[in-house]
Amino acid sequence: MIIDNFSDAPKPPSVSVSPSGEIMEGSSVTLTCSSDANPAANYTWYKEDEDSPTASGQIFTITNITAEHGGKYQCEAQNTHGRSNTTLPLTVGAGAWKSAVTGTTTALLLVVILLTVFLWISSSNCLFLSSHLEETSPSHNSVSAVRDQKTERRFQLRHTHDQQSSTMRSTTPASASPRTGQMTSTPT
Repeated sequence: MIIDNFSDAPKPPSVSVSPSGEIMEGSSVTLTCSSDANPAANYTWYKEDEDSPTASGQIFTITNITAEHGGKYQCEAQNTHGRSNTTLPLTVGAGAWKSAVTGTTTALLLVVILLTVFLWISSSNCLFLSSHLEETSPSHNSVSAVRDQKTERRFQLRHTHDQQSSTMRSTTPASASPRTGQMTSTPT
């Protein structure tokens, strides 16, 4: 009988991410899992909150990564003597182009809001000034009425003056003496 003193269940796996650092959308990432076990372990990858395995094998590569790939991944090492697992968080940042688009969109939205507020304030000031001018100065109709009153008064004065002159000429056939200024009648 041969006793195998070197058989054991997998130790908690060691996991790593390559490249290290921030993982940007659109890039590729490789997750690696290894464990000491005898016999050698089989590796299975699970994503948090998913029942079925995401991948199998010691190396798991995700190409063209998106935000949906972010989350916690668990590597499970298993052999005939047992199983062990380790969890690895994977955070995916927005791609550089996405950040630029988001920044530009935010800036444009801010400009539109500021322009709208400026136009609204300008419009409000114009309405205020217009209503203020209507309250403090005569309207066009009242200016016309004043002008019409002045014209009517001039006409009345002229008409009265013309009537007086006409009355004087028709009632007095006399002429004034240059020396005394009195009216003398001329015989006919």
